[in-house]
Amino acid sequence: MSFFTSLSQATAALKQASGLIIGNPMVKTQLKNLTGSQIAETDERAHVWERPELTHPAVGLTPAKLHQLLTGAESGSMNDMLALFEDMEERDGHIFAELDKRKRTLLSLDWYVAPPEDASAAEKTQAAVIQKLMRAIGDFDIVIKDALDAIGKGFSGQEISWVRDDSTWYIESLEFQVPQRFAIASDNRTLMLANGINDPEPLWNNKWLMHTHKAKSGYLVRGGLHRILAWPYVFKNYSVRDLAEFLEIYGLPLRLGTYPSGATQSEKYTLLRAVMDIGHRAAGIIPQGMQIDFKEAAKGTSDPFESMIKWCEMTQSKAILGGTLTTQADGKSSTNALGNIHEVARLEIRDSDARQLATSFSRDLVAPLMRINFPNVHPRRYPKFVFDLSEPEDITTFAEAIPKLAGVQGMRIGAEWLHGKLGIPVAGIDEAIVSTTIVNTKPEALSYQAALTAQMAHNALGSMASQSQAAEQQLDDAADDEAIKDHIELMSQRLGQSVVDKLDAATGYDEALAILSSAEPSAAVDALAESLEQYMTAAGLWGALHQQPLEPLDKVNKG
Repeated sequence: MSFFTSLSQATAALKQASGLIIGNPMVKTQLKNLTGSQIAETDERAHVWERPELTHPAVGLTPAKLHQLLTGAESGSMNDMLALFEDMEERDGHIFAELDKRKRTLLSLDWYVAPPEDASAAEKTQAAVIQKLMRAIGDFDIVIKDALDAIGKGFSGQEISWVRDDSTWYIESLEFQVPQRFAIASDNRTLMLANGINDPEPLWNNKWLMHTHKAKSGYLVRGGLHRILAWPYVFKNYSVRDLAEFLEIYGLPLRLGTYPSGATQSEKYTLLRAVMDIGHRAAGIIPQGMQIDFKEAAKGTSDPFESMIKWCEMTQSKAILGGTLTTQADGKSSTNALGNIHEVARLEIRDSDARQLATSFSRDLVAPLMRINFPNVHPRRYPKFVFDLSEPEDITTFAEAIPKLAGVQGMRIGAEWLHGKLGIPVAGIDEAIVSTTIVNTKPEALSYQAALTAQMAHNALGSMASQSQAAEQQLDDAADDEAIKDHIELMSQRLGQSVVDKLDAATGYDEALAILSSAEPSAAVDALAESLEQYMTAAGLWGALHQQPLEPLDKVNKG
């Protein structure tokens, strides 16, 4: 059955299933929510038309304030903590770059919808249909990246917009919602929708893609990576501020102003302003009786501040990417061996992110598509969303090893496995196939088939008499040629004794070819089958030249 036939049958099944859905009152109520927006309905019910401005806790952040935000989130008030996490990504370019790098790694992965284990033909067709519906989602790369916002915050939510085309329900788009729109239930696991006024309400079924990402074990509110990054962020801000203050006065002499006793407050302020301005403008005025003394210029170095900043950024890189060589190479420790180790760690993190995200996609995208379009399928038989995490092997190494291994007796190498290892997709039925023919022009390496074919081409150019004589001589020579016998013996060894015994018992060329066609596919079987076919061609030509019918092989052997 072709893919297009299977797809047509699946479409017919969808139409039938949709008829069952429409006739079910309970399902009717559920599907009514698919065409609406829970966000819009919740805000309208609470009479909220404009979202209040989000706070920015990063302003004036201290270690004590950070501790208060983190512990408050554990008590249920997590909006300020989430707002801080937003500020961290906006204000710290290093955190943003490392997180963006980690998110974009998944965008380069291929993905597919895999049928369940031991799938039937119908289940494979359903998986193909769901994959087609998934690929129809607009801006799917943005969906992946928005879902990965959960890496830092612990969770992310996107509202699904459904559309119906004839009898099929599609996911038209997904809209990202800021994490402050959600609240965590008392079980510390379940996410609910909140508007800041009414009590949180459960999320509608089949309406949300909620991805929870565990950077570490524990409650959901403590699972985000930003809770780990927040402390280096605070210390780095202190060091950056101190470095800026140091650079502002570096190289400038200390200016000390003195005023006479009895000076008024206004005169003191005038002197202070002059002392501050003269360092930048090299000019100023002060009242008579006052003076400014210039002391030794400020000394010091920026190394302590830069070392602290570097430590904070390296800690952030380790937490996000598992290493530092993909971001900061100092030329000292950045060896190739260490780089390979860091690359392995990066791939392990990528694979973990992909598996967690694939689980959420299977639950919140694939499963709703199956429930709505294939309502009679048991959830245990739903297909799964899968990222392709296989790494292609070295084609050169395989090209040298596979032909040798294929000739080993008892070795059975699957074509599907080899395609997967090399990352080469299997060609379609009507697709052109790339092939190559290897010709060895050395006389001692010519096979019997090549010699016989060349001789037949030469005979075709001569007279009928010379053709008969040359063909007969060629066949006689071939029968006595030791190289040809060695060639046949080598092929027999490659075939295996069981196949050779069957061929010995054959009573004719047709029976021998039938035995080969039913044998396990291999290069040796193909080569021997080609030899027998050319033997038959040569024998037929010999008989035609002598105008004599060929005798069966069993009679020749008895004679």
